[in-house]
Amino acid sequence: MNEHAPSAAGALTDQDIVDLTERPSDAFNEVTLQADYTTRAALSFYRFRQLGGDYHLPTRKKKRRQEAPEGADNETEQGLRHPKLRLGQTTGRGVHYISSHPKVPLFQLSIIALMIIFESAANAYFFAKQSEFGLAGGIFQAAAVSLANVATSFFLIGYWGLRHISMPWDSDNLRSRRNLYIVMGVVAILVGLALVFLVNLSAAHYRNILDLEALGKSFPEGLPTKSWSPFFLIDKDVCSTILNSDLGSTIGAAATNAMCRPAALHSLDAMVLLALGLSIAAFAAFEGRRLDSPFPGFSDAARSLESARSDLRDALYMFEDSYEDIKEEIVEVKGSELTPKEKMLIHRTMSRMVAPYIKLLRTTDDGLSDEFGLDHEIIEQFRVKPKSEG
Repeated sequence: MNEHAPSAAGALTDQDIVDLTERPSDAFNEVTLQADYTTRAALSFYRFRQLGGDYHLPTRKKKRRQEAPEGADNETEQGLRHPKLRLGQTTGRGVHYISSHPKVPLFQLSIIALMIIFESAANAYFFAKQSEFGLAGGIFQAAAVSLANVATSFFLIGYWGLRHISMPWDSDNLRSRRNLYIVMGVVAILVGLALVFLVNLSAAHYRNILDLEALGKSFPEGLPTKSWSPFFLIDKDVCSTILNSDLGSTIGAAATNAMCRPAALHSLDAMVLLALGLSIAAFAAFEGRRLDSPFPGFSDAARSLESARSDLRDALYMFEDSYEDIKEEIVEVKGSELTPKEKMLIHRTMSRMVAPYIKLLRTTDDGLSDEFGLDHEIIEQFRVKPKSEG
């Protein structure tokens, strides 16, 4: 028992019941373990929001430390820390929105798979008519074109390009990783757009040449080979040499026609194929933009916090369910049934034990005030009040 237990057998004081309730148990140990994970995840998420998606700070911090007087105490050292790393102050150019990551990323990818299937089926109709392998060959060719079109739009333009350029430019730290991601996003969009137009124009010219072969026709002689700029950086003489050769009238010249004379389309099917490919590419890029938060790593930090809080909530439920086990142990020690007062004492003790951990399931007003630089009076306007306060 404990020092508060009386000598009389079977008699338990209130303190005895409290001590028995607070004894270590697997259920409560799980609560403390998950609370530790949640605390770490919350600190990691908060720090990410403070730094605004970056992983390092400007070198001005070193300058301030060098300018500090000799023998500076700990408080002075704390004062020299970068403002983004100080608690109790607004985080400035941090990440100030809820993570926009989808709850089920697999759903986004399934949409992309459906788009590839739909575009492949539609393109197969245009390719199968004159394909030497018939419908099977048309489906294979259409699937390859659709996969290249959708994958480039989704990952290169949407996920890497549009997502990263959505971040605000950090003018205070030009060499920050945030700015590097923005530059990489612009490059990804330019490269992705060039590839998407090239793939879709090549597919359209492929269909155009199939129609010419079916009609026994060929491109008119003297057709200009430069109709736009930058003309995919292909030299005009090279284009003319290829297109005026025997290869120029075959389906093998579809990509060359797309690069050298992209507007030389006469077939309605080819134009419809081009419009369909570009439309699906635009939708795929939009879905790629929505796949994750613009700030690399922000959604990962948010998902880690959500998962940790969910695990902590489950652990708290398990501890609540352990009430019967605790009651049986106390009944066994006491040798008789518990009174309503003793049962209530167990409930109150259990509630007091988990009270600090329940706070980890919500964002405090102090955290919101520090993160957004708002007064508590403003936050109070948005807080849901119990009916008793209304």
